[in-house]
Amino acid sequence: MKKVLILLGIAVVCTAFATEWIIGGGVTFLNISGWNISTGLLDSSYSIEAGFDFDIGRTIEGTTTNLYNLEMLGKVPLYRIEGLAFGPALSLMYGNFPINSATDTSWKTTFSAGIFGQYEFENISFSFGFLYPFVDDFDFTRAIYAAAKFFIQPPEGRKFIDKLFVGVDFLSGRIRLMIGLAEPF
Repeated sequence: MKKVLILLGIAVVCTAFATEWIIGGGVTFLNISGWNISTGLLDSSYSIEAGFDFDIGRTIEGTTTNLYNLEMLGKVPLYRIEGLAFGPALSLMYGNFPINSATDTSWKTTFSAGIFGQYEFENISFSFGFLYPFVDDFDFTRAIYAAAKFFIQPPEGRKFIDKLFVGVDFLSGRIRLMIGLAEPF
């Protein structure tokens, strides 16, 4: 019961201080291939993003298996130098996607922690980092984090509160292409 109350408290505090809520969807490639639905809370002092990857009816060794993966990424920019920010990052993945063309569809947890950097230039936001895995064996390509979001400007004379974006990111060996909205509170 304590764990549930702590998680609920963290969720309430994060929601209370967030300035933007993002929602999006897209496709994933490489280690995890399928579809993705994402959401998250953003602020100048933190960001928490969660994604749900799925591939329903995938064939592995002649069997049909539904594959799912829940991923979370938290970043806290502690140091800022003009448009560049640095800080710690945490990543958690839980799912049954087989890795590196294996056929094991048992549920696995991956936890990684490390550092990240973020740079914003006009309508583009770049993030990069190195997340060391604490549960799995070390793999350099799975330890790299990189992301870019391009925010699309509304047509002249139109005022939109939402910010439409197109993004690509590389996290724990998978690439995700997505489109989404950032909704200010």
